[in-house]
Amino acid sequence: MLGSSLTIMIVAAGAPATAMQASVDPRVEAEVAQGRSRVLVELRIPDGVRPDGERRRAIARAQDDVLSRLRRTDFRLVRRFESTAFLGLEIGPSALAALRAMGDVVASIVPDSVLRPSDR
Repeated sequence: MLGSSLTIMIVAAGAPATAMQASVDPRVEAEVAQGRSRVLVELRIPDGVRPDGERRRAIARAQDDVLSRLRRTDFRLVRRFESTAFLGLEIGPSALAALRAMGDVVASIVPDSVLRPSDR
């Protein structure tokens, strides 16, 4: 019995981990289904990054990684942010599929839209 338990543990340890996927707002899904969508891509950067210069470098590296992986997709760069971990993009279906699969560096994809103040 011990041998079979050990075999199961070894097989489980050798199994590939499931890849993280980025969270996609349903409004982005709907807009991309109709053609293109302007989005904000929230990037994952290491938690321990504190000093301003170090944080900016981590953001720039994450942005470079995403942009290089989007190279052969239907996207347009709208804006690179220097001090916040976001990218502004206009994307089509192939770019959305690529971004969704970049869970290692992309946390979420949300619409880039103007929010109006609500009346009180």
